[in-house]
Amino acid sequence: MGRLTQFARDNLREHLEEYIETHHLSAHDALPSERALCEMFSANRVTLREALKEMKNEGVLYSVHGKGNFIAPPKYVEDAKSFISYTAGWEADGHQVRSKVIDLKIIEAPKKVAFALDIRIGSPVYLLRRVRYLNDIPLLLETAHLPAGSCPGLENFDFSKCSLYKILENFYHIKLCQQEHTISITHLSSQEAHLLNTQENAAAFFLKQITIDTAKTPMEYCISIIRADKYKMKGCLVSASS
Repeated sequence: MGRLTQFARDNLREHLEEYIETHHLSAHDALPSERALCEMFSANRVTLREALKEMKNEGVLYSVHGKGNFIAPPKYVEDAKSFISYTAGWEADGHQVRSKVIDLKIIEAPKKVAFALDIRIGSPVYLLRRVRYLNDIPLLLETAHLPAGSCPGLENFDFSKCSLYKILENFYHIKLCQQEHTISITHLSSQEAHLLNTQENAAAFFLKQITIDTAKTPMEYCISIIRADKYKMKGCLVSASS
């Protein structure tokens, strides 16, 4: 994209954001038609569609075929500085939380998992994969690995209802205290999109997380695929619980 084209798109986006703000548009309100917007801002259709596409990719807008463009509902915001479980954190903020267990089994630790948990390659680890829902919206696909020797019998718990961190603390007396996050961007595979009830190739956050206990032992290596159209994160990457 040339500089002039990008400048025109960015300038048009500013006009669109100003229009939304000054007209007090909120979630699910409709924007004027593309023709009306082009006339309003003296823009060509190509540049307008590029600006609208960018705003849709960022979750600011969404479109309905044959009806137009609409204001997207606000994203869920998580403060990365706070060390707290998914269930406890969102429930404390008044949201409804539930999970669907896709898999729970013991596997041999592959190289990346073994390195993250500081164990030997091939050591037995639990693999727990869940779809996590927030207010009945499938928000993220979470795959956690834990050393099997540290939490024998983990398969006996129903993690569609139980908090993993509460089970670790209350049943296994493992007190988690610190997390290291690595965040990048990915695009959903067809299977991931199906589980998260969204479009294949949609943008998503790719979050790698290592959680350690008070003895400084890595207890969980977790990968979360999070819908970028419904979620954003703020804060620093590493913190201890209060």
